Amino acid sequence: MRGPAPFGTGRAEAQLRIEAEKAEGFGKTFIAALMESLARVLPNAPQMRQCIERWPGDIAGAGVIFRLNAGLHALARSGRHGALQRLYRSATADTRPAPGLLDLLLADVLAHHSGELMEWMAGPTQTNEVARVAGFVAALLELNAVSPLPCELLELGSSAGLNLNLARYGCVMGRTFSGDVHNSVQIAPRWHGSSPPPGPLAIERAVGVDLSPLDALDDADCERLHAYIWAGERARSVRLRAAIAVARSHPPQVAAGLASRWLAAQLARPQRQGTRRVVVHSMVVQYMPEVERAAVDAAISFAAQAATPSRPLARIGMEWSADRSAVELQVTQWDGSSASGRTVVAAHCHPYAEWFEWHGLNGAF
Repeated sequence: MRGPAPFGTGRAEAQLRIEAEKAEGFGKTFIAALMESLARVLPNAPQMRQCIERWPGDIAGAGVIFRLNAGLHALARSGRHGALQRLYRSATADTRPAPGLLDLLLADVLAHHSGELMEWMAGPTQTNEVARVAGFVAALLELNAVSPLPCELLELGSSAGLNLNLARYGCVMGRTFSGDVHNSVQIAPRWHGSSPPPGPLAIERAVGVDLSPLDALDDADCERLHAYIWAGERARSVRLRAAIAVARSHPPQVAAGLASRWLAAQLARPQRQGTRRVVVHSMVVQYMPEVERAAVDAAISFAAQAATPSRPLARIGMEWSADRSAVELQVTQWDGSSASGRTVVAAHCHPYAEWFEWHGLNGAF
């Protein structure tokens, strides 16, 4: 194995250290150590380093380091690098490998697998974390408590569409339960603050869109989803396998295409009286070019003009705040009333929905 090259101080190393600090803050010690080590050994892979250094636009917003991390996990899972596989198999979220040995291992990985890892960096992120539906369900229950209506869900950035099966899962949100207690997918994030109001939740239709959707029936696509789970996150892996099994029995409807065009077409469809139409998305807006974000906003704003109490439109988004300091779950509803179009931060939460600080429709300002 080759040792690390001289310490790097460029844009790439800086972002790796930022991601390491974030991971440490979330209690993901193994991933933090991995990112810190990569920052030290990246000069061993000059082509990869230059790819990150010259990345157009925001490295963080594009999830470049996230893609690299997934590539490493995929390589470990494949067994093509035995030492990396053994490290990952023994890892837990709070494992901290010896820095020197980790540096030597990753330097060897970069020396022999940089091309493969760069292919992962070139592809889109595909995190289909079903735990995030706890935020969607809680927000829908809050909306339903004010005006009980069956829902039509339109999801942007659906990946394999696992979140579209949210009504089939069991979901514990503080003192409130919703869904099927017998389903193999049971979601119970740590819940702080108030609990959403209990009540029935009817989903009449759930469809989604993704630029590069994955197929839950395809083993290679499912393996890609597993690679995007952080090493040592066994509970997430178990939940993903269960959600894939549900999707194989109840295939989600996910179209391939640009979110703004698909959404405009969906919103142009006649909305049945007595139905709430809801646009949902989680951790996807950051990957959209600015013009695409504006087009999505414009499509929703145009459709909102026709919203009424019997045909309301809502938007539920779980995304990073503008300064990327926190993940916010924002809820907006249009129904022609005086409060129509008011956006509230209904919750702050973990990026992978391990916990929620719930504020409800009164929001946090």
